[in-house]
Amino acid sequence: MSKVAEMGLYNYLVSKNIPGVKEKSAFHTLRKGTSLYGAPQRFTDIYEIISGAVKLGRLSPKGKECVYEIVTPGEFFGNLAFLPDAPFNEFSKTLTATEIRSYDLNFLKHLMTHDPEVAELFYGKIVERWNKTESLLFYIRSYEPRKRIEMLQEAMHKKIMTAVNKEVYLDKIISLQDMADLTATTRQLVADTLHSEL
Repeated sequence: MSKVAEMGLYNYLVSKNIPGVKEKSAFHTLRKGTSLYGAPQRFTDIYEIISGAVKLGRLSPKGKECVYEIVTPGEFFGNLAFLPDAPFNEFSKTLTATEIRSYDLNFLKHLMTHDPEVAELFYGKIVERWNKTESLLFYIRSYEPRKRIEMLQEAMHKKIMTAVNKEVYLDKIISLQDMADLTATTRQLVADTLHSEL
């Protein structure tokens, strides 16, 4: 395990006396349901989840939320802006009381190109997110709707700690509609499937 992965990004940067780390990062405690950013906001900070969970998604043309990912402690999110002309239409909203650390985008991009350990951390985090997305797409294409719901419920049945030191199971804090979005099904089918498992 690399030093930055072992210590955590912020502690690693502080230990290396990186200039500007305290000015270019901030710690936030957010209530459940807090929006960090939303479309059409083009540029964001980069956020690291310390505790809690955040849902990411897009708005439909009619303004309805459509969730495509749940991020949890240790994950990073926000617009890295590697594709300068690509639209960024994402929204983010906390699912629990959540602690995050925000980093200035340009500061973090500078670190990624000048510190090999920071670069290694972020390349790994990007690949983890790609893998999560590819797995979700694979499940949608490979399994029947009820099986997808069961598999998601099983994958989400893990404990996380919230910002108020409360342990919760991830599958208990996401809505039926969020589960439907993540499995390309309907809220009604999710409710029926989960009810029949009881």
